[in-house]
Amino acid sequence: MPVEAAESRCRELALPHPEPHDLTMIKRALGVIAIVCFAAALTAALVQKEPRVTIATGAIEGVVDSASGVFVFRGIPYATPPVGELRWKPPLPPKSWAGVRDAKALGHNCIQHQPYSDIDPFAAGISEDCLYLNVWTNSLDARAKKPVLVWIHGGGFFAGFGGEERHNGGRLAQKGAVVVTLNYRLGALGFMAHPALAAESPHHAAGNYGLLDQIAALQWVKRNIARFGGDPSRVTIFGESAGGMSVGSLIASPLAKGLFQRAILESGTGVGVGIATRDTSAAVAQQLADSLGVPGTGGDVASRLRALDANAVLQASLHLGPEGNPRFWPTVDGWVLPHPVDSAILIGAANIVPVIAGSNRDEGDEWMGAPTRSFARLMSARGAPTYLYIFSRVGDDSVNRKRGAYHSAEITFVFGRPHPLQPSAGTTSYDSTVAEAMSDYWVAFATTANPNGPPTAGKWPVWPRYSPQTDALLEIGPSIGARVGFKRAVYDSLDAVARGRRGIRP
Repeated sequence: MPVEAAESRCRELALPHPEPHDLTMIKRALGVIAIVCFAAALTAALVQKEPRVTIATGAIEGVVDSASGVFVFRGIPYATPPVGELRWKPPLPPKSWAGVRDAKALGHNCIQHQPYSDIDPFAAGISEDCLYLNVWTNSLDARAKKPVLVWIHGGGFFAGFGGEERHNGGRLAQKGAVVVTLNYRLGALGFMAHPALAAESPHHAAGNYGLLDQIAALQWVKRNIARFGGDPSRVTIFGESAGGMSVGSLIASPLAKGLFQRAILESGTGVGVGIATRDTSAAVAQQLADSLGVPGTGGDVASRLRALDANAVLQASLHLGPEGNPRFWPTVDGWVLPHPVDSAILIGAANIVPVIAGSNRDEGDEWMGAPTRSFARLMSARGAPTYLYIFSRVGDDSVNRKRGAYHSAEITFVFGRPHPLQPSAGTTSYDSTVAEAMSDYWVAFATTANPNGPPTAGKWPVWPRYSPQTDALLEIGPSIGARVGFKRAVYDSLDAVARGRRGIRP
């Protein structure tokens, strides 16, 4: 009950003036009443109080999530806004503030349009000032040392945001993880590798500003996550599509060394698709600059580009190629990404950590299935404990039976949500089982670097460790269980073609 209501109830319990012979009894009664009223008022005050945490830059106040009962802090700045002279530059640390900062609402989402009907970025607003993250936790005790799951959203590197409802970390937090979701710069503002920008860089590198944002967020996690009950030495990065490719890029980046200890890649690894060459990225950037009336590569080109309106940059970028197709990707720039993901792993220049990697059954073998298995083979050859999966859940209606296990279909299940948020995704009788199993496996992996550890042990089928001899994986769908040799002949054929195209020896 609210504090005021508790106090009012206590006043109602006041007794009339006593007779002398009743004094002892009434004193005792008043003592009991006082204790009860104090306890009620204290309990009400504790319930009413919003959760507060003091991080490196100041105090923040979040909320208790009504659905899950965990603490949620939204819109926490992890970097200085990348605006004005900071556009197309590596992110700077966030500035401190006085007093208590409200952390109940999402921060602005990064500049983008809406190419996908299931990603609406406009409710929280879009802005260049967008480098914010969100935290879910069931403990604010720095001694708790809970595993940390840091989610990197998908969206083709030109759409999406960390605060989507399907990325709600409440259920994973209930299961014992601290969950972080984040925004990072997108499209041309996040990945434009213009030669004029490279020329002013001390590293002679441009284009990976979105990846640098992700690295800055991981640095924030390392500095601050203990205040939310998290263990900064037990961080798992996980993401889907462009988020999975981002995870692959962070595995390949020397700048991310030591910032995470496990990785999960869903429907995207950066092998085969998702990383561009320096020349390709530079050509696209110059094409965009030309269309905006800023030709050339020298002189004041960089400052003239920064003077452009952000929305004008966005709109011009939409006309560079077929509608709905991303043109701006992470780039092999020699600094953030010295090598492509597969090459970095192959030559031993990657961050080798335990990994889960997988794809959805009906995304397409060449696009996702074969590259994901190729990534698993590369990581396992380097000694990384590797676990491969195939997601085969399909909505039980005519439309979704035709769509199959489509791209992004697994996300809500990973977050422990038993049904997709979009009615068009359909439902099945086994959805609750899939959501419970996937979230258990993910939390177990974050906890122990093995998806078979607690809370999975004895509850779900054993997930075999991947080896190229068996091509063992876990199928997650109508049934959950190990399979071997899944599409081996098809993947072998596609791998051979891809290696020849990229000039990589078997």
